[in-house]
Amino acid sequence: MNELSTTRPRPRNRPLSALAFLCLTLAGADAAADSVLDRIAADGVIRAGTRASGGAFAHETAGGGFEGFSVDLLEEIRLGAERLLGRDIELELFPVTPADRLVRVSERELDIVCGLTTPTRERERLVDFSLPFFRDGTRIMAYREHASRIADVNGLEIGVVEGTTTVSVIANQLPLVTVRAFANIGEAMDALANGDVHGVSNIGTALLSEAERAQLDRSVVLLPRTSVLATEPLACVLPQNDSPWRDLVNGVLADLLVGIDSHTSRYEDIHDRWFGRDGLLHFPLDRDTRDYLANVSIWVR
Repeated sequence: MNELSTTRPRPRNRPLSALAFLCLTLAGADAAADSVLDRIAADGVIRAGTRASGGAFAHETAGGGFEGFSVDLLEEIRLGAERLLGRDIELELFPVTPADRLVRVSERELDIVCGLTTPTRERERLVDFSLPFFRDGTRIMAYREHASRIADVNGLEIGVVEGTTTVSVIANQLPLVTVRAFANIGEAMDALANGDVHGVSNIGTALLSEAERAQLDRSVVLLPRTSVLATEPLACVLPQNDSPWRDLVNGVLADLLVGIDSHTSRYEDIHDRWFGRDGLLHFPLDRDTRDYLANVSIWVR
């Protein structure tokens, strides 16, 4: 897979219907004075954050760059900014963690973070969010031989990553579980391998990606087997009170999703690259998720 270069040639001119409306909205808009778009128009740089070890979502390459599903989405946003602003735009990528991703956007150090972030009302006090671009569910990864014990949660210790919504999901859905917080999912998986916790909880794609990376010596399962503890939509993190920038990002995402209900969307090309049969992690779109994202794409119509 090709590593993302932070400098791109001028893109092919492709129509972007949602952005056409945005161009009219921006004309003469006083509120745009403090917009991220003004700074991007001036210096030609989008400062974006993503995970350095998020598997198929985003990871750092051997050459020091980044690649993954959310990195490709950021590249689409870069192209959208070029079309809107009529100039070359560079995408600068920085690694973020669950602990610092929101603060770095709220303080305007970063213009956007795309990756494994669930919008919540509490987080909305600090940042804004884009339209959702992915849907997954909170589950528990455990060794297969321990799976039967998960049904009786008394006394079980489950590892979670601090600063994630998983902490509250486990506390609310499984109040008899003992939660152990770790700085990152790698540390939580190490604790599972060492027998220090009975399972690790996160969204399913993150758990499967981490299991492949860790190359565990025993078979693992995701629990519950046929459902989730909580459904979690993922969205990009954006600065508060910046409608022009948020509208640009939403326009790009919505246009990518157009046609997903008929299997003709640009979104599916990107998704299949990372989550298709030949992708880094096989996690195909199910019917419910396709319908959910099709409803998101209504925003552009």
